[in-house]
Amino acid sequence: MLLQVKKFSAKLLRPLAKKLVKIPANYFTLFGLISAVISFFGFIFNHLIIIIIFLFITEFFDQLDGVVARLQGPTILGGFLDSTLDRIGDFFLFIGVILGGYTTIEIGLIVLIGAFLTSYTRAKIEALGVDNLYGVGILERTDRVPILLIGAILHIWFPTAIWWTMIVLAIGTNITVIQRIIFAYHEFSKKKHPQELKL
Repeated sequence: MLLQVKKFSAKLLRPLAKKLVKIPANYFTLFGLISAVISFFGFIFNHLIIIIIFLFITEFFDQLDGVVARLQGPTILGGFLDSTLDRIGDFFLFIGVILGGYTTIEIGLIVLIGAFLTSYTRAKIEALGVDNLYGVGILERTDRVPILLIGAILHIWFPTAIWWTMIVLAIGTNITVIQRIIFAYHEFSKKKHPQELKL
């Protein structure tokens, strides 16, 4: 992971998470989606302050829900909602960047494809027997939103900052997909399919 946000956020947010542990983690996941939708409208109406504030809030809740969930004990429903609502949030964020004119449709679609395949490859590889794919690949979701936030902040002084940020995300997300495909190849190439083991 490029920024290793998740590595440091757990320590920083744990004291707050302990105070909020009675609140279901799914609520924080939902709050993260809501803030991503507000960021979408910020991009649409080119309101940079709204974009910056709600990108920060999106990332905050994205990290907080994970810390709270670990304290409460992860659930299957929580894992499903976290993954699904994060993908919906990604869609709103990057479509907002495209419709707001901060990047081209082509670059935006490449980022979207890379973002969704990054999540899909993780889910599929873990479903096939790898306990935790965390750390495999240079850009995970916990990196994408902070990078977009950094681009939005720099956009205050540099009018093409978000455009270049999307270039970075387009390259980084798709490199991550390739890294995970290679990882899966090495991980599973010597293992037999469950149906083969029954023969």
